[in-house]
Amino acid sequence: MKTQYLQRMLIGLGLTMTLAVPWVSAVDRYVAPNGTGGGTSWTDTHSNLIAMVALAGDNDTVYVTNNAKYYLTNQIVVGNAITVRSWGPGGILDPTNTIIDANYPGVAVTNRHFMLSNYWATLAGFTLTNGWDSSYETDSIGGGSIYLKYGIVTNCIIMRNHSIKLYGSYNRSGGGGIFMGLDPVHSGGVWNCTISGNFNGNSGNSSGGGIFVYRGTWRIANCTISGNTSQSGAGIGLSDGGAAGGGQTIISNCWVVSNYADWYGGGITLYPASAQCHNSFIMGNTAGTYSGGGFRTGNGNLIRNCLIANNSNSGSSGAYGGGIDAGSTVIQNCTIASNAVTAGVGGIYIDGSAMLENTIIWGNKSSGTYSNWNIISGANTFTNCCILPQIVSAYATAVNTITNDPRFISTTDFRLQPNSPCINAGTNETWMIGAKDLDGHQRIDQFGRQVDIGAYEYLAEGTLFVIH
Repeated sequence: MKTQYLQRMLIGLGLTMTLAVPWVSAVDRYVAPNGTGGGTSWTDTHSNLIAMVALAGDNDTVYVTNNAKYYLTNQIVVGNAITVRSWGPGGILDPTNTIIDANYPGVAVTNRHFMLSNYWATLAGFTLTNGWDSSYETDSIGGGSIYLKYGIVTNCIIMRNHSIKLYGSYNRSGGGGIFMGLDPVHSGGVWNCTISGNFNGNSGNSSGGGIFVYRGTWRIANCTISGNTSQSGAGIGLSDGGAAGGGQTIISNCWVVSNYADWYGGGITLYPASAQCHNSFIMGNTAGTYSGGGFRTGNGNLIRNCLIANNSNSGSSGAYGGGIDAGSTVIQNCTIASNAVTAGVGGIYIDGSAMLENTIIWGNKSSGTYSNWNIISGANTFTNCCILPQIVSAYATAVNTITNDPRFISTTDFRLQPNSPCINAGTNETWMIGAKDLDGHQRIDQFGRQVDIGAYEYLAEGTLFVIH
């Protein structure tokens, strides 16, 4: 049953749903660009994808043949609990060869690809390109390609879409690729997607070149988010609507690379108090004018098991945190390295009461005074961190810090050498039981049984004998 299949997918992302979709007989519908029939089978395909989605009821599936490009004249609204998916050889998803083109500038003003507005709606296996959203609306919506009110997007390539709409002076209508948000509790997820080359050009501190999350409980997992552009949060932008409306967004196992923000958060801007980022690579992103080449965070966020490297601020002044511009954020077992600013703070800039644990902050660069860190307020704690210079600040305390070179394998490979002082030098926490590092190794290995400092766990070679 489709409902059971979707429940399994959502449970895999850590989501729970309180709604149930009543089971009715499912109908399969079939779409091909040269179809001339009613869409009842592959020998009776329909050519109009919009029409087939409109006919589909709860539990139906709309299959779309691959090796084809479909042009839209208006967005597709998915209001029922249906699956819309590509069909490649043997029934596999084929996003590379199943292309939906929203036809900008052939269709002007607003022509995004999809709006999903059902908890159980699923979109799978497409390339979505040339979407455009430029209307002025009174609702908090956006998205150049997808407005994800509720639902699931998986195994899609979302590329070269634009959002330049306005919503008064509020930061509520971003998302060059995807806009996510409405209900504070039950929402959905985006996973196994590539989101690249999208542009959010909204005026007034707009956010989310790739993805913008306004409100809700979302999982963004196993995605590559690259080459997107926005004023803030060029890869992923989260607004304070998430905190005001409840819910929680978790980003995990993602590559957020080579995005560009004019102002803040070249990679990710986290502002809802409950937002988290786990086991992700935040690399090669740039903030142009102000702060947070890799991250800009607010208060109450969690960043864990992440590599934040080779990010930058390109502005000549006010460049706070080539790696991270942090508020009262918890940062655990991260490596913050080789980030750079023209002036300001190369590694991490803290204005709040942050807690850093088992984290390496090393080899960051600035032409100014502060290469690795600067703290200007709050009651911050550093526990079992590797950082230089030693933490001496009226706004921070440090316990068991290491100021020796962590001995990375190279300036591009931030794993630890066998003689690293960071091996078995961290402090163990309960969350590490069963947790993995960036290489998928156990966070607490069976040899040393002590966590390493940084995003990678050094795996010693040898044989472990267990004697009972």
